[in-house]
Amino acid sequence: MSVFTRRPVLAQLTRSRALTIATAGVLVAGLGIGPSVADDGNGAASTTSRDGFGQGSGSGSGYRGRNQTSDGRPGTVVGPPVNLRGRAVQVKNDVSYEIAPGVTLREWDQVDGRQPVGQVRMNLVTVSLDAPDISFEELSPTYVTSRKKVSQFGGWNGALAAVNGDFFDIGETDSPLGVTINRARGILGGSRDGWIPGVNSTLWFDGSGPHISPLSLQYTIRQRKAWTVSGINHPEIPAGQIGVFTSDWHRTEGYKVTSGKKRAREVVLRKNRVISNRPTLSNGKKIGKLDRVLIGTGTAAGKLKTLKKGKKITLAKRIEGGRPTVAISGDRPLLVNGIRTVINNTIAHPRTAVGIDADGRKLLILVVDGRSAYSRGYTMVELADIMTALGAENAINFDGGGSSAMYTRTATGAMGIVNEPSDGNERLVANSFGVVYTGALPPVVPIVPTPTPTPTPTPTTVPPTTPPPTTPPPTTPVP
Repeated sequence: MSVFTRRPVLAQLTRSRALTIATAGVLVAGLGIGPSVADDGNGAASTTSRDGFGQGSGSGSGYRGRNQTSDGRPGTVVGPPVNLRGRAVQVKNDVSYEIAPGVTLREWDQVDGRQPVGQVRMNLVTVSLDAPDISFEELSPTYVTSRKKVSQFGGWNGALAAVNGDFFDIGETDSPLGVTINRARGILGGSRDGWIPGVNSTLWFDGSGPHISPLSLQYTIRQRKAWTVSGINHPEIPAGQIGVFTSDWHRTEGYKVTSGKKRAREVVLRKNRVISNRPTLSNGKKIGKLDRVLIGTGTAAGKLKTLKKGKKITLAKRIEGGRPTVAISGDRPLLVNGIRTVINNTIAHPRTAVGIDADGRKLLILVVDGRSAYSRGYTMVELADIMTALGAENAINFDGGGSSAMYTRTATGAMGIVNEPSDGNERLVANSFGVVYTGALPPVVPIVPTPTPTPTPTPTTVPPTTPPPTTPPPTTPVP
């Protein structure tokens, strides 16, 4: 039986160019053009500096800005959509397979002539939420400050399919930026306001199925309810707030989590009792299973100073926006109830997106290749529009760029990466979104579309030729 009582879940696609099975093409027309809130005007990546407001190069200094990929690399500046001039999009090299009951993998090229590269290569996994033996999981390393390949996340967890997940603080703490909830381990990280306040969205699951909507983690200190806790295991603590770090974070990171600001204080709790209170932040100190490290910045540093050794401090938590058992975040929604919510149609990147179909019975997982001579990538508008064309009503944008990767079952039945990551190989990423199938896997089945019947012409019946009636000779009257 399906693990969900209602609502849908996932879908997949594989990459075998040897086959030329034709399936219905997805044509995307009428893409609008507008400025982007996530790219700067010249097409280079826009990234905030360490204080969260200035512009930076995004070249490994840690991604905490409002770009569309964690790596902060410039995207491909694209020309106007060709189909606005009356040209139709073509679908080529289209192949599909059923890789498990209710789960399909599809790969195709979307050829639209939009320059500088006139085509885009895609891989799609589609999962029926009514399929048996399926679950959806957040896949994380042992510590949230570690990174692994998508294929490692997928292989170690026995996933039928896995894609890269959340944006992350690349080159600094390497931790995810959004809300992360693992089915077995619970809350691994997140913040009260999100790293782009009012924008961030999350893919999350409860007993009814998948949802795409904002989630936030609201923590309070029971003994000091007026103090603001910014989040747990989150890479940036806003001024005047307190961040909490657990053993899932692994080791203390010093002033990385305060954006370099030195007015900060560190309090360590063990079994809910203060065991240390110091005016400087430790770096590289392992956080024990029973420990909580509280770091206050700005005025919050002064508040933490008042906590004496032995003081009892307990934390209360609340998830705002739902009651998820699994959650993994992106930077923003692409579609909300069928309405496109993004405007960038000038900068293309490799992309990863997940959508829920209009009937709530399928989950669509899409990876778009980019930054190459064979595939330019997609703009945010193009990504939203292709998700609409595929049947999604709600969709979310996960991390992209060199992070975009899809691991799944291929046409041969083997597991592997089926897209072509733009770095030339897999990037180490913070976490992954996985589809786990617990049944016995049947052979992979190519999906051959039913050909459109060609009507057999009805032969025209020609009436037989008959001689014209003969006129009898005139009768001579009898006198």
